[in-house]
Amino acid sequence: MRNPGHEDGTIPLAEVDARRLDALIYREYLDPGYLLPKPDKLVLTDINEPVFAHRVPGTVIYTHPGDHLHIKVVNGDTMPHSFHVHGLSYGIDSDGSWPFGTQSTDGRRSDEICPGQYWVYHFTITDEMKGAWPFHDHARHIAESINRGLFGGIVVLPRAHRPPHRMVLPPMVASYLKSKFEDLKLDHDDHERDDRDTEPVAHDAPAPAAVLLGGHEVGGSHGGHEHGAGHVLTGPIDFDLRARRDFLEEWSQLHYAHHRPPHTEILHVPMFIHQMSKVKGAAAFNKSPFSPGDAPFEVVFGAAGTFGYHCEIHTSMQGTVVVEPGGLAEAVVAIIDADPMHMRFDPLEVHIQPGGNVRWTAGTVHTHTVTENGAGLPSFCLNGRSFIGNTPTIVAHAGQTIHWYVFNLDLGMGWHNFHVHGQRWKFANETIDSRSIGPAESFVVETTAPPVILLPADIAATQDPKHRPRDARAYHLRGDFLFHCHVEMHMMQGLAGLVRSKQTVWLTADQARRLRAESGLALDDGSNTCPTVDDHRCEEFNCGKWELVPGATDVCMMHAILLPNTQRVLLFGYGDTRDDLSRVWDYSTAAGSLVTPPNQPFDVTIPLHSRPLANIWSAEHAFVNDVAGTVLVHGGFTPRESFFFDPATLQWSRVVPTTDERFYSSTLTLADGKLMTLFGSASKSIEIFDPSTGTWAPPVATPGAMAHHQYYPWTYQLPGGKLFIAGPHEPTQRFDWTTGVTNVESFPTIAGNRSTGGERGTSVLLPLRPPSYTPQVLIAGGDPAPAQQTAEIIDLSVATPGWTALPNLNRPRMHQVNTVLLPDGRIFLAGGIDGTDGGPAEIFDPRNPGAGWELCATMSIPRGYHSAAILLADGSVLMGGDRPGAWKSGETTAHERYFPWYYPLARPEISAAPTSVGYGTSFDIQTPTPAGITEVVLLRPGAVTHGWNQSQRLVECVRLGNTATAVQVQAPPNGNIAPPGYYLLFILTGTRIPSNGRWIRVI
Repeated sequence: MRNPGHEDGTIPLAEVDARRLDALIYREYLDPGYLLPKPDKLVLTDINEPVFAHRVPGTVIYTHPGDHLHIKVVNGDTMPHSFHVHGLSYGIDSDGSWPFGTQSTDGRRSDEICPGQYWVYHFTITDEMKGAWPFHDHARHIAESINRGLFGGIVVLPRAHRPPHRMVLPPMVASYLKSKFEDLKLDHDDHERDDRDTEPVAHDAPAPAAVLLGGHEVGGSHGGHEHGAGHVLTGPIDFDLRARRDFLEEWSQLHYAHHRPPHTEILHVPMFIHQMSKVKGAAAFNKSPFSPGDAPFEVVFGAAGTFGYHCEIHTSMQGTVVVEPGGLAEAVVAIIDADPMHMRFDPLEVHIQPGGNVRWTAGTVHTHTVTENGAGLPSFCLNGRSFIGNTPTIVAHAGQTIHWYVFNLDLGMGWHNFHVHGQRWKFANETIDSRSIGPAESFVVETTAPPVILLPADIAATQDPKHRPRDARAYHLRGDFLFHCHVEMHMMQGLAGLVRSKQTVWLTADQARRLRAESGLALDDGSNTCPTVDDHRCEEFNCGKWELVPGATDVCMMHAILLPNTQRVLLFGYGDTRDDLSRVWDYSTAAGSLVTPPNQPFDVTIPLHSRPLANIWSAEHAFVNDVAGTVLVHGGFTPRESFFFDPATLQWSRVVPTTDERFYSSTLTLADGKLMTLFGSASKSIEIFDPSTGTWAPPVATPGAMAHHQYYPWTYQLPGGKLFIAGPHEPTQRFDWTTGVTNVESFPTIAGNRSTGGERGTSVLLPLRPPSYTPQVLIAGGDPAPAQQTAEIIDLSVATPGWTALPNLNRPRMHQVNTVLLPDGRIFLAGGIDGTDGGPAEIFDPRNPGAGWELCATMSIPRGYHSAAILLADGSVLMGGDRPGAWKSGETTAHERYFPWYYPLARPEISAAPTSVGYGTSFDIQTPTPAGITEVVLLRPGAVTHGWNQSQRLVECVRLGNTATAVQVQAPPNGNIAPPGYYLLFILTGTRIPSNGRWIRVI
């Protein structure tokens, strides 16, 4: 299941065709006239077992010491066969081994039953024969017949043990048989017989057990009613018999037609390890053997077509040659075999033109073959089937006894073993869970179905009804435990099955939550499908995954603002040719939905409906410290206009404009709740907006030493009260601003400018953590050559700050690139790469800077100029906007959502928290797992455009202690560290798994 070549959980049709064959089986009948086959399942609880008419092997016979078996074998095939049993007592007339058998006066032979003839074999069962014994053909072509399914087993049970329940025949079938054979015994309930030790079993009846040799096709549909060779007697078609056969086959497919063993009943599980392979046909090409040092093997292909091929020695090695116009004139395929667990043809598929040739080069270690699939692809099988999902799935209840009857009917040169997960048995006074088994060997082992979950002692003690909490409820669990051959090549070629153990536990809600967090809770959903498998799960565990967001985008995600107290994001983009430039994306549902606000900036301009005064393309934005969480948006292509956006009503309103033009300026919320904008357009000034008056103060000029700042300066308020501009142009600068712009300090970067304009590269203030709240800033990427793949960091707490080189990015990021602060404190970087996809994301951990950038999941869509990425309250990241060099493509290009490594894990929960806290005050966060919380952080919502998030900021809170139900923390000390307004509150475990964010206002 999902091994190489089957990653999607299916087997390609070409491989199915190569494995397809006409099976040949021993089919047991209910009557001496060979009218109706025995419909019983081989394994009562194997939920994958095909109906009897399409099953390999055909039968397993159960018997006891003291029984005498008389088995009449009729050959309904077109070739001679025989019947040879291991382990039982018999005379030479019942050995069945060609050419050493006996012959009757009418010319029939025991070792070679000709088509249409029969032989009766006689066996005596004694106590020393208890166990499992295979039977199979022993005529001229033993392996060929066995590899088509001509085998079975006889299980000699201890005298006190009962065989599996027989299927009760439907009345119309039972009455039909009674009408044909008046003395026929239809004993379908052997378990109800109390005289097993003295009374003979059904096989001891004077009439011999009826076994018919016949074939049927496997690999196709299970529909229809082809019964192999069918009844061997000649004569007119008996339509009444055919109808009853068809009904019996349909009836036996109903789950309730068969006995369902209770928990206390022993499960009888005959398990045959074998190969299935058809009679060899002519391969279109075949190199066998193909050993290290051999000259290359070359084949010229004529007409167009597709040719699958494989190695007959290592059957997991498979490849394909596609012959088609436009293909290569020549292709070379290497056999890679240095690692025995990953041997392969490389490449797996080649395309050549008609008349072209393919040349295979030999392996360096092992001998192989290059064999076209026309010769047939052998299959390693358990009970006639390959690959989990098709092989037996044995349903058992935890603690239920399983009797395994293990047979190896693979007569090849290989060797197998039998290994069960979570179970064990005694052998030679040792406890083992694996046992080797050679060709035609068999053994019996007893195991116990394993528990789905080992409960902690305190929860285990509450399973007794006497001690069960009143609010506990039943949880039905299931676990799939492998059994397989431990030769990996065999296992990966399908020689594996499952024991599906089921367990019911009684848990309170808290206990269930605890188990989910600690070990997972494998709930039984009643399905029988292959589980969804993510081939890149481990990569995602470290770095997450991307998913396309369904639905239309409508506007370009040039600007993205996380709206406080909601699960919504404000998006807006181009307004040069349209007036409905904003949308709100609601992510309160898994699919999300796009909402059009009731009005647009166009609807509130003065004069009304002026597009030039409403075009906030390339604007700037920050949050007002009010109860509503109002967003201030201003500038852009309407360079002086200013607007409010209300997160609750989704309404735009106009406020007074700035004095200076502010195209591509930066705006941030200050410690006192006022908002500052600086630079942009040709302005070399700062302006302060006072929300209490709704007005902008007159501009304050910046000194000439700062004249190089223009577009989207990466500006941060530092814990000490100063501001710092980290680029994108150098030198970067720190300065005072409260009494004019003074005390300017300059810090040149290593790579120089990070943008030729104001829209390349990216910057982020790293998490501020107590007690010192050390300010460190990171810059990365950009379009100048020295900047494209580099990153730098500066520590502004030291006496003489300076930029230090970080390990390079894994990919150059010359287009617009975004950084996002994740709640676990890591830095997420994405975009800035042009190509067929968006390139990989990268992750930087400030707690381990020497590790550099971790290469992560790849975006489907490239993002460049006019793109944005923003953190959502659940800890995922939304990204959208234009493709590189394709303006307005973001209006029709799907958004993508990044789910970090922690997203699918059991995450801590905030059950209650204050809606607002004051600076320096202590507060409680209610959570079911306070002892497991090691960190509490506040993350300011993002307001991002052009790769520059003007608002995001992560501040860790001081932890004061825990109660039984809460974590006690202290809010940040002042607005320089955490500017006032709304934040997302996250609690984190010791492994840095964050909760979902909860809105809280810091004032």
